[in-house]
Amino acid sequence: MEAIYVLGVKGGIGKTTFSLYFAKRLSLMGKKVMYIDHDYFSFGSLILGHNDLGLLEEIERNLTIFSRSLKNIDNLYVLKLFSDPLNVNKNYSLLSNKMQEVLNSILKRELDYIILDSSVGTLPDNDIVIALLEELEIEKKGVFLSDMLSINSTIKYAKLWENNIKYKVLAINMVPPIPESLSEATKIANEVYNNYNELFNAVIVVEFDEKMYNYNPIIAEYENEKLNSILSCIVYRCNTLK
Repeated sequence: MEAIYVLGVKGGIGKTTFSLYFAKRLSLMGKKVMYIDHDYFSFGSLILGHNDLGLLEEIERNLTIFSRSLKNIDNLYVLKLFSDPLNVNKNYSLLSNKMQEVLNSILKRELDYIILDSSVGTLPDNDIVIALLEELEIEKKGVFLSDMLSINSTIKYAKLWENNIKYKVLAINMVPPIPESLSEATKIANEVYNNYNELFNAVIVVEFDEKMYNYNPIIAEYENEKLNSILSCIVYRCNTLK
C-alpha cells in the first residue's frame, strides 16, 4: 500500500481535481483505492455524491467507524472527514482518540493506494490526519501543486515535508494555453528542476484544460496526458522535467 498526498499552499489550484483524477485512474487500472477528503468544504465528496456524515461527526456521535463516513462509489472508497464546512472548530482530538480503530478499519480494506486530498497548507507536524497515515508505515509520495505566481512559497512549503515524503513532484498547474505563458512556465520549471533537484524528483507543466476544470469522474471519464504523466511518475518514481 502507498499513499499519495496532493498538497498546496493556495486554494483553487486543483488539489481536488488531481486527487479525484488519480483515484479514478488507479481504480481503472484495477487497484483498490481509498480517496480521503481532507478538505474542510468536502468538495470532492460532494462531487462523487457522498452527502453523509464525516468521520469526525461519526466519532462524535459514537457511531461505528466508517458506518456513515465511508462510501464505496464507482469502485472507489470515499472517506469524508468533515460534515459541516461552516464549523471552523474541527475537533481533531476525537480522531486522535480513535486512531487505532480507524487504522484497523483502513487496513481491513487491503488497499493498494490512499489518495489524500489535503486542505490548503496542511502541515506534517501538527495535523492528526497526517499523524494517522504516518502510523501506517507505508511509502508516501507527494504532488505539490502551484501556479506560476506561487512557486517560491510552494518550494518553501515542500521543504517542510522533506522528512515525511521522499518522492515529490512539482506540478505547475493551470498555465494559460498560449505560447508566451507556456514558455514562461517551462522556463520556471527548468530553473526549479536544476536548482532544487534534491527536493523535487520531477517538475511538470500542466496547461489549463477546461474539461479538467469541470472534471467529474462519475458523470464522464476523461483523460489528460499531463496528469497521466504525473501519475506514471508517482507510480514508477521517474525523475524528469516535462
